Amino acid sequence: MYNSGMRQMEERHVANQIDLMIWSHRLDLIAISNLKGEVQVHRLHWQKVWSLPPPKENTKVDSMAWRPDGKALAIGYNNGSVYVIDIEDKSVIDKYDFVQEFKDETEFKKYGISCICWALKSGTLESTTEYNIYDDSSLFLQNPPMPNTSYKTQNTNENDTEFKDSSEQFNQLNLLIVAYGTGTIFISVFGRHPYRSVHLSQFTNDPQGNYKILDIQLSDDFSIMQVLYLERCTNRIMVSIINTSVLSAYSEELSIVANSQIQIYQLLSRLTRTMKAVTEAWEHILLEMDTKMALYASTVPEGGVSADLLELLMLGVPSDDLEGFLLRDLTAKGLKKFGTSVELSYSTIQKLVLKKLNIIGQNLVYHLSELRGHAKIPDRYKILGLDEQKVTAAVRACFAFLNKCLELQQVIDVSMRNYKAFFRWLFVVIVRLLDEQTPSEIVKITQQELTHIADFLYNFDNVQVDTSESIDKPVKFNLERLGQYLQDQELTILPDNDDNPWHKILKENLCLSKDNDTIFCIDEFKKYSLIQQQNHMTKHIEEVFDIHHKDIAQNFSALFNIKCYDADAPLEVEDSFKTSQIFDVDQQRFMMALVNTKGNSQILYFMSVSVKERYSASTCQYVFSTSLLKDSSDQGENLEILDIQFYSSENLSLLLKHPSSEDSTVFVQLPLIVAIESASEFNMKCKNLIFNQYLPHTDLAPLLDPSVYKVMEKIYGQKIAVSGARKVAVVLSNIQRKVKIFEMEINSEEEDDDIFDSTSQSNITQGETSQTSDKNSTRENISF
Repeated sequence: MYNSGMRQMEERHVANQIDLMIWSHRLDLIAISNLKGEVQVHRLHWQKVWSLPPPKENTKVDSMAWRPDGKALAIGYNNGSVYVIDIEDKSVIDKYDFVQEFKDETEFKKYGISCICWALKSGTLESTTEYNIYDDSSLFLQNPPMPNTSYKTQNTNENDTEFKDSSEQFNQLNLLIVAYGTGTIFISVFGRHPYRSVHLSQFTNDPQGNYKILDIQLSDDFSIMQVLYLERCTNRIMVSIINTSVLSAYSEELSIVANSQIQIYQLLSRLTRTMKAVTEAWEHILLEMDTKMALYASTVPEGGVSADLLELLMLGVPSDDLEGFLLRDLTAKGLKKFGTSVELSYSTIQKLVLKKLNIIGQNLVYHLSELRGHAKIPDRYKILGLDEQKVTAAVRACFAFLNKCLELQQVIDVSMRNYKAFFRWLFVVIVRLLDEQTPSEIVKITQQELTHIADFLYNFDNVQVDTSESIDKPVKFNLERLGQYLQDQELTILPDNDDNPWHKILKENLCLSKDNDTIFCIDEFKKYSLIQQQNHMTKHIEEVFDIHHKDIAQNFSALFNIKCYDADAPLEVEDSFKTSQIFDVDQQRFMMALVNTKGNSQILYFMSVSVKERYSASTCQYVFSTSLLKDSSDQGENLEILDIQFYSSENLSLLLKHPSSEDSTVFVQLPLIVAIESASEFNMKCKNLIFNQYLPHTDLAPLLDPSVYKVMEKIYGQKIAVSGARKVAVVLSNIQRKVKIFEMEINSEEEDDDIFDSTSQSNITQGETSQTSDKNSTRENISF
């Protein structure tokens, strides 16, 4: 017999009204949201782990779901965004914004994120069971390090959170399913790889259909999906049974493509950070130029700095202003520090390009080439929407990006050579002006070095004027040859292709460019800056994984659309309708329970759909008479149902209103075997309502053992959250500021009868609190 013993563990009052509660099935953690839009995660004894504020003002939480491993939480907000949060430090692992698909944000707020489900497929993926040397990219690739230069912005939000996912969560296929808007279902593999979106109207044969999805449940092998939804135009609750066998049959391929995308997007994230570090290092050079040269530049006409320096280079005699600047403002010591700082910045850029951008580009080419190989197997990967032409274009764009990095590297080498010659020459000039002796090897300047100095001074003070700003703005020096690569515009000083190794290879081997989709002509991207080349590559990679062109409906098909319930008045689902679904793995059946708390709140609508051998379904309408409570005086009355949730595949938890005590609530653990045995089979192809006036109401009270319910005193409950996996339950009061947490399935001799005493939890002595803590010390301790 089922053990229904309950022990109260905590009773707490909260500052803000609680809206949603959901237990993790892997860890003793509960996530709650309040009416301010905050999300909090608490341990079993209500110790707060962290609190997350809403992303925007006046934003509330619509739905939440735990990742199957319990290490991430998906939060759906009424502004159309879904955040995947790392449980350890509440950092954002991923974010989806669905409001972009609507013309007006207010239009979206009518519907919001109505449902989030995170499903786990049974069985371990074959690709993760044994080590495969051919899948180990670490044998061929260097792991690109994160930018750690002094120029990188130190921001905790920029931590490499995408690399925190443990390999455990990829051993089994899991899907994050988000329902939003007027009935759209979005599917993401591992919560990281957007698979496809589909609108429910494609399964109901109503192109203009307007729906609100209440709950989604997948079978353990992902072959069947059961969707519970509200048809807005008819105000009818319906269930759609959808064939999703493609998710089951191609689970290995799904995981392979998803892992490839995760790795590629992680690399793109690192690329963005590295490019930011390169840009900041370059801006540091310009800042040094501004700091040292701005005072002198403000005293001469535009272009006067380079003109005076060129005159000094050609004639050997400085102007009075330039001589004063070199001796009083710059000085030999200051010039050394200036040169060292600029050299450090150049070296930083060179290292970032050589050791990071190149490595990231090589990794991208590897993973995209691997994906291209998969795309050449159409019978396995075409059904997933993998297009070989788009992957090939992305590979080609990566090659072009690598070539542009090589081109930039050559420009850096030339720039470093020129600026070293410039600073050496300027140092000699200052020493001569001071009439100091200098070694002959320093004084000697070759004709080639003179050319390098002239190159450095070319366009040295090309001022970029913004007329909208103050005329007192310092002069901006533009070292054009290198800086042009770090701007989102075409190059103005084109490189010499004769020194480019790729150009030489193509020139010597003309056959390479024939009938090869990944070989590109260097002239095609000759005018591209590095930023433009990066944007071009990112665009083609995003097109590979773009889900908007994928038609999921052609792979999914509706098996049955069942009419469940008609409401006499428009349904406010959030306030009046309580729903819950579960899939019984052992018996291979879906179970669904409904209660209309604003209508026939005394009736529990129950339906079971078996998919074991043949599709069959049974249903019944249940009530709980007051005879359930042996001491009740209101015989013949039915108890009002406040909330429901499946505790496990064996029990349904219900919260009932006490018939005589206003401050008490009845908690019931309904054995589902009783509900199923009392249900009657119906034809799933029937077009009539299954919950109608002809379906008899079965009183469950005489069929239940007294041990399946408990009367909770001193709390008028409104909501419950339960977890059979963790054997816990929480009850929320009607004022939504008081919660009671219970440990479930305890032995009768361990059950503390005093937990239902009228004494408030706040009056428990310190000694009693310590004793309770000791009794529960054997429970799992959650630590990070």
